[in-house]
Amino acid sequence: MKKDHVDIPAPSSRFYNIECTDCNEQQVVYSHATTRVFCSQCGSPIASSSGSKARFVGGSVKGAVDPVAEIPATTGAEPASK
Repeated sequence: MKKDHVDIPAPSSRFYNIECTDCNEQQVVYSHATTRVFCSQCGSPIASSSGSKARFVGGSVKGAVDPVAEIPATTGAEPASK
C-alpha cells in the first residue's frame, strides 16, 4: 500500500540571531548547540549547552533565521556547466 498522504515532520531545531548584552554584536547560534558559544567581538559567553537545547545566557534572542529564504531560487532554465 502506497502512503502518499504521510507528511514529513518539521524539525524542532532552528538558528537564532542572538544579540550580545555587552557589545550589541549579533551572532547566529544553533538552538541545540552542544558547546559554549562566545561573542566573536568581546568574548563574553552567549549560550551554553543544557543537555538538549542551548541556554542563552549572555544575549537576547532577536528572532529565528529562515535558512530557506536565504537560498537563491533557481529557474532550471540554464543547463549546469562542467
